[in-house]
Amino acid sequence: MTLWQILVSYSLLVAASLSLVTYWITKKFVLKKMKRTIMKAEHNYQQQIATLQMQLSGKVNVLEGMVEKLRLSNQELNRLNEIRSKFMSIVAHDLRQPLSSIQGFTSVLMMDNPPGGGSNDQIALNNILKATDNMNMLMADLMDISMIESGRFKVEGEPFNFNALVSDVVTLQSVNAQKKGIFLQKTSYPLEITVEADRFRISQVLSNLIGNAIKFAPQGGRVETRFYVEDGWVVCNVSDNGPGILHSEKSKIFDKFHQSDNDRNLKKQGWGLGLSIAQEIVNAHGGEIGVESAGLGQGATFWFKIPQVALKPKDAKADTLRK
Repeated sequence: MTLWQILVSYSLLVAASLSLVTYWITKKFVLKKMKRTIMKAEHNYQQQIATLQMQLSGKVNVLEGMVEKLRLSNQELNRLNEIRSKFMSIVAHDLRQPLSSIQGFTSVLMMDNPPGGGSNDQIALNNILKATDNMNMLMADLMDISMIESGRFKVEGEPFNFNALVSDVVTLQSVNAQKKGIFLQKTSYPLEITVEADRFRISQVLSNLIGNAIKFAPQGGRVETRFYVEDGWVVCNVSDNGPGILHSEKSKIFDKFHQSDNDRNLKKQGWGLGLSIAQEIVNAHGGEIGVESAGLGQGATFWFKIPQVALKPKDAKADTLRK
């Protein structure tokens, strides 16, 4: 073996020895330190997880407590709402009998016209009749709302002449219009319209819309009723040149007990239930109701539409879902 070969062999041996020493040092110190670092990091991570789990558990307990309070609050709210509905129903029902008695006795007194009775007596008796009429209308609204909230509100569909219905309602409302000097106009439809719906309830909707228009129209103002047929729907519009409606009020004008702020003196004349009841009636027929107004001082147009042929219950439900 030559010297060169001996040197190469020795070099390789030294290199191998250094590699083994390096591997041993790395395994002995570096890897051991890395292992300790990893174990420490894992321990810190587990502590963080445990802390987060404790925090999450605490938040879950708080949330469960809030849910339980909300459930109890809903139960109490439902109970109070049921009591309110029963109270309204009882009040409306029990007050009707004494009101009817007052009306009956007042009518008898007006017919008898007792000796010595002057014009002031007749005026007083007439005012009593008007007051009892207003009370009866208020009681009727309470009864309707009570039926709606208890799920007992129903409509019966039978064919009737819609043109004749509009004429009847306009004729009845013309008395109130004349008292305020309001021009009540009906735009007649050239064709006879037969609609399958609840005639009494639809007349209730139309009476409410026309009555409100007369109530809010200015002295000597104008109220117009127009109706027509469009794609199987009977559409009816009631327009007035009254104070108009704010855009922000349109979304809540059909809410129960809502009353317009346009004229505070008129707010005392009712419960604010008429439009809400009208909406329930139209919805029960599978129809729609709404209002349009350009703003304050621009008047308003209330409208509703119902299918000319009554929808079956499942069809009405599907139609509501499509909307």
